[in-house]
Amino acid sequence: MGWLLIWRTSGRRGGWWVAAGTLVLFLGSLSGPTYELRRQQEYVFAPLNPERDLTPRQTPLAVVLGTGFNNDPEVPANSRVSGSFLARLLEGVRVYRNHPECRLIVSVAGDATDESKLQFVGEMVTLLQLDPDRVQTILDAESTSDEADAIAELRNTEQVIVVTSAGHMVRAMRTFEDAGLEPTAAPADYGYRRAGSPSEKIWPRWVPSNGGIHSTHQWLYEQVAYLWQTLRG
Repeated sequence: MGWLLIWRTSGRRGGWWVAAGTLVLFLGSLSGPTYELRRQQEYVFAPLNPERDLTPRQTPLAVVLGTGFNNDPEVPANSRVSGSFLARLLEGVRVYRNHPECRLIVSVAGDATDESKLQFVGEMVTLLQLDPDRVQTILDAESTSDEADAIAELRNTEQVIVVTSAGHMVRAMRTFEDAGLEPTAAPADYGYRRAGSPSEKIWPRWVPSNGGIHSTHQWLYEQVAYLWQTLRG
């Protein structure tokens, strides 16, 4: 916008726009302002301990929330989804293997056909050596709210275990509670080490980087989504 104003008017206003845009880009590329906020958000819920967190004599229902999906049949199934989704799926499988009757519900997002999504889940079931009769797929959810509503309908008396990225867990748990469920958190896909880690370095947080832009973007996304969820009631 600033360069356009400079080109069209050669005025001082364009220079101010360029300076403001550069400042915003610089601050947004630093992970320092959002690093601690996002790390705290990731550790609101502790990692799932099956012996402590699974209710005795109640069957678990492990729900893996979806991310994007690459509808390309030439690509192996494990490469059609993001690393975040694979981390969630493996955490769901960990819960699944801790109880002989646990059902695994996998939500596959994206605009691919139902056939492609079912084929993907089928290949992953074979790859991970799961029982197909204990795995179900949510095909049409477009948001966490849709996934929570679907689980409210699918659930019988099982203990609902929500499996998603640690940074998304706070909002996901609130969404499932709003759907009338009493979920248990199983966070995965951690992006930050625990505070006080021996290998933790502070100075990289204050160097502009693509990682800083990603950190700022993810933090802003969660804040806007949480605000929208609140406004929707």
